[in-house]
Amino acid sequence: MYIGPFYFDTKEIFLILAAILLAVSMFFGWQAWWFDRRELLTLAILMLFTKGLLPSIHNEAFFILALVTIFSSLYLPIFQVILFYFVSFVMFRVLKVI
Repeated sequence: MYIGPFYFDTKEIFLILAAILLAVSMFFGWQAWWFDRRELLTLAILMLFTKGLLPSIHNEAFFILALVTIFSSLYLPIFQVILFYFVSFVMFRVLKVI
């Protein structure tokens, strides 16, 4: 979808919508049952940033990395989750998986 000079893929629109909904839920104090909303918002912004920088990312591998990262945020501290996300993202780029 083109909005002015910018092209947004459906995955980027979904990430933008997820970040907006997480920000709204933080503003109104709605509860996410198992997840910390601040961590999810941080992860959504990081994923949107990396997806926006590299539009040639293979979507299936990035989707699996995103799912593993989100579900690992249930049990690990946010620093370890972000470190895991960036290290695996770099390794996927080096090994040409993404």
